[in-house]
Amino acid sequence: MNDLIKRFKEDLQLAGYAKRSTQSYVSSVLRLQRFINKPLEDITEEELRQYWLCCQSEFGWSAATLRISYAGIQHFFTRTLVRSWNIFNEIKWKCEQTLPTILSLQEVRKIIYALPTLQSHTFYLTLYSLGLRLREATTLQVRDILSDRGFVHIHAGKGAMDRTVPLPKITLLTLRKYYKTHRNPKWIFPALGHNGGKDAQSAKDHVSDSGVQGVLQRTLKRLGFKKH
Repeated sequence: MNDLIKRFKEDLQLAGYAKRSTQSYVSSVLRLQRFINKPLEDITEEELRQYWLCCQSEFGWSAATLRISYAGIQHFFTRTLVRSWNIFNEIKWKCEQTLPTILSLQEVRKIIYALPTLQSHTFYLTLYSLGLRLREATTLQVRDILSDRGFVHIHAGKGAMDRTVPLPKITLLTLRKYYKTHRNPKWIFPALGHNGGKDAQSAKDHVSDSGVQGVLQRTLKRLGFKKH
């Protein structure tokens, strides 16, 4: 690993950035390096300016994508390389005001009940009914389910903040039914492995993000569901 990138990751870790934010910021810096095709420490302020102009005008990056690029690169050049460049004070990409896609309750039910396995059905019922982000759902642990109090403890959510959320009765009953199929001592949604789920009880890792996303995408395609 490039020493500068290693130092950058350490700087982000010390600043308290989450793993996914760190990965995103590092990717932004590496993308810049590939584009300029020279060592990071030799990149000039003018080259960075031309890079972002190219990303905006030729690559057609959205303001949201540009802001992610800015966040990672700005942190790298001001904290890791300690460059005092004016460009970081001049850049302003406006937030795009777009309305989210809203699913009706009937649409949500149709999707959840069309999922092909008990794990996928339970996973998305839990994610939806508790209002969880993807990683919060995949990393749910047995100790997080406070069934006697009717709550679920969410650890280190967005902003590295813990919170508790209400646990609906239907979700609790579904979680209990699913848990009886694997009884993993740690994970609510353990990785099933390649042995038909027989290794789930002893699995050391939780289900992957890509795994549950893939099941959902295939189900939406089978249903002919058009909303994003």
